[in-house]
Amino acid sequence: MMVFKKYIYLENLSSSQINQINNFNNNTDIKYENLTNCEICSSKKISILFKNDKFRINQKTCVCNNCGFIFSNPRMTQKSTEYFYSSDLYRLIYDGSGKNFDREQIFKNTLYEMRNYKPLLPKKPDFSNYYSNLYFDFINNEIKDFETVLDIGCGKGQKLIDFNSIGKKTYGIEPSETYRKVQNELGLNTKTGFIKEVEGKYDLVTLIHVFEHLTELKKQVNHLFNITNKYLFIEVPGHVKKLQSIQNAHNYYFSLNTLNYFFLNNNFELVNIDYARDNEFIYALYKKADQKIAIMFNKKSELKMVKNIIRKYTFKYIIIKILKVVKIEKIIRKFYSNLKKILKSN
Repeated sequence: MMVFKKYIYLENLSSSQINQINNFNNNTDIKYENLTNCEICSSKKISILFKNDKFRINQKTCVCNNCGFIFSNPRMTQKSTEYFYSSDLYRLIYDGSGKNFDREQIFKNTLYEMRNYKPLLPKKPDFSNYYSNLYFDFINNEIKDFETVLDIGCGKGQKLIDFNSIGKKTYGIEPSETYRKVQNELGLNTKTGFIKEVEGKYDLVTLIHVFEHLTELKKQVNHLFNITNKYLFIEVPGHVKKLQSIQNAHNYYFSLNTLNYFFLNNNFELVNIDYARDNEFIYALYKKADQKIAIMFNKKSELKMVKNIIRKYTFKYIIIKILKVVKIEKIIRKFYSNLKKILKSN
């Protein structure tokens, strides 16, 4: 498969973000580990797709030439990953928008946002376009028999507020001390930590844009099995027809097939899986199974899909390179963005 080296869909960054990213790229305390085998098929046939992410962080993204699984390699070690999230460096790089944007500003902005947040009652899910409560509608449309909810990586606490509004007992765990302060102010039942520190069992366990950040997925799924009473919900960025956004915090890039592989081979059975048709976020609900069921992974089908996605990216890559050479890329991007807004409003 083709090596692009440079990922071209880059974010517009503030000076504060640029400084944070330069410091991160040059930080010798951030350690990395190399993967020699694919976590699905164990193949060593791995190619590099990109050498940077959308924030210009020096992070390689690879694809397995044997089964099509896409992942970061090398990736941050466990110790460096925990520092990245617990220190709020993650938020400062991704969300920082001004010169004085720091942890205290994140705290104040988030607390104001959550105090003014009004939860909505669940309705029938609509997968034609992504919306923030799609996860909530999807879950409540599929299951009713759960009382306790654990949200792993609960962030601002919005998901806990959603489930509290329909009478569920909620618990959360979050590595960010800043978000933990927000949760305390809101009276939410949470603690600071990572997935490995979760204790007890819960009727419904949710990981919303968390699973792609983990490592050693089979080990993580076994842990999730031990803390789940009934159901497990996963929401991740996905690729179905197009390549998803590349960023250093994502250790894995899932399709419907690769996500199912890790759960259906590890004591879970599928309740339902679907995806938002615009951004291709995947929504998957699993039920704890009585026994392990071995599911065969269709490598041929996965490879075909990934090759098609990369072919589409290649075409766009060439077009953008040409537009940059003739210096009309920004004009075309602005026109395309405005056109999408007009079509969406109609």
